Amino acid sequence: MFGTLLIKECKQILKSMVYYIYVVVFVLFLSSQLGGDITENLQRPQPGQESYGMTNSQKESDIMGKMLAELVLETERNSYATYPMGFYKGVILNETELEKVKAIVEECTGKNWQQVTGEMTEHFNSYDQSSMEGAMQAQVTFSVFPRDDLSYAEFCEYMEEICRLVGAGSSYQKEKWSQGVSVPGTYEQAVEEFEAICTKDRITGAIARLFCDYAGIVLAILPIFLGVTRCLRDKRAQVVQVVYAHKLSTAKIIGSRYLANVCMAFLPVIITLLIMQMPYQYHARTIGVAPDLLAFLKYSCIWLLPEIMVVLAVAFFLTELTENVISIFVQVFWAIASLFSSMALKGNFGWNLIARWNALGDTTAFWQQRQELLLNRGFYFVLSLVMFVLTIVIYEKKRREGETIYGKIFKRRR
Repeated sequence: MFGTLLIKECKQILKSMVYYIYVVVFVLFLSSQLGGDITENLQRPQPGQESYGMTNSQKESDIMGKMLAELVLETERNSYATYPMGFYKGVILNETELEKVKAIVEECTGKNWQQVTGEMTEHFNSYDQSSMEGAMQAQVTFSVFPRDDLSYAEFCEYMEEICRLVGAGSSYQKEKWSQGVSVPGTYEQAVEEFEAICTKDRITGAIARLFCDYAGIVLAILPIFLGVTRCLRDKRAQVVQVVYAHKLSTAKIIGSRYLANVCMAFLPVIITLLIMQMPYQYHARTIGVAPDLLAFLKYSCIWLLPEIMVVLAVAFFLTELTENVISIFVQVFWAIASLFSSMALKGNFGWNLIARWNALGDTTAFWQQRQELLLNRGFYFVLSLVMFVLTIVIYEKKRREGETIYGKIFKRRR
C-alpha cells in the first residue's frame, strides 16, 4: 500500500507546473555556472610558469602580511568593506578614526604612513596595470611586512581595535582570517596539488565538489515550493476531510508525500550530474587518470540530499502547522543568512545550511576538513527526520480532533 501511495504521489508531482519550473531553474543555474570547460587549464605544472595559482597559508607571518596589506589598501582609499548582515556595506571613517588606523599600521610595521604607502605604490608600479593579468598579479603578491619584534598576540589585539573602529562584518575579524590567507603558490606546491587531484580526487571528485557548491545554493530554496505546493493541495481541492477520514495511518500518508517530494526533487540532480560528468571523465582519461565514475553521485548524496531533505521537512512542518505559505519566507531568509553568514567560499562548514567549496581542487585542504562536512550534513539529515516526525504528530492531531484545514492547530472545530 505504501509503495502504491508513493508512486501516486510521484505522478501527482509530475502533473504540477511548479515541478517543471523547479527543474528548469535548477538546470539553467547549473548550466550557467558549469557550462564551460573548467578543466581546460588542469594540466601538470611546468617549471618557469609566471604563476602557480594561490594556496592557503596558516603561517602567522603570511597572515600578518596579507591582513596588513588589505588594511593599507582600504585605509588609503578610506573605504572598508564590511558585511554586518551578510550584505555589503562600505564604511568611511572620520579623520580621528582614520588617524587611529594609520597609527596602528605604523605600530605594526615600524614605519611611518608615508613610507608604507610609498612602498605600496612602488610595488604596484612594477606590474603592468593596464592588463587584467598584471593587475591581478600585483594584487595577489602585495604584502606589508610587520616589524620583526611584532608578536602574533599583539597583532591580534591590533586587529580587534580595527574591528571596533570599522564595525561588524569586516575582514579583520579573527574568525575570517584565523583559518589562513591566500598566498601565491610555488611550483612544488602546484605539483603536489595536481598529484592530489589525480590520486585522491581522480579529477572528477574535484569537479563534483564544485558541482555541489553551486547546486547547494539553489537547492537551499527551490524545494520549498514543491513542499508547500503539496501540503496545500488538499486544501485547494477541498478534500481534506476525505483524507482525514482515510483508514491509512498518518505515518504512511505523510511519509509517502515527503519521500515522493524528496525523490522527485533529487531526480533532476541525478540526471544533471550524469550528463555533466561525462566531459570531465573524458578529460581525466586524456591525461592518463582513471576517473572516479561515482564521484558526482557520491558527493551529491552526501552533500545535497540532506539539504533537500531538511528544506522539504521545513516546508511540510511549517505548512501543516500554519496552513499557509509562511515556510517560503522562512526558508528564503534562512538560505540567504546561511549564504552570507560566512564570507568563506571554501570550507569552514560549521553548521551552515549551504556548504561551500567554490574552488577547483584544493584537494589536500578539503580532505583535512572533510570530517567537518560530514558532521554538518549528518546534523541536517537528523534534523530533517525530527521535523518529519513532528509533522506526523501535527497531522495526526488534526485527524484525531477533527480540525478543518482552516482551523488553528490547537483549537477544536465548533
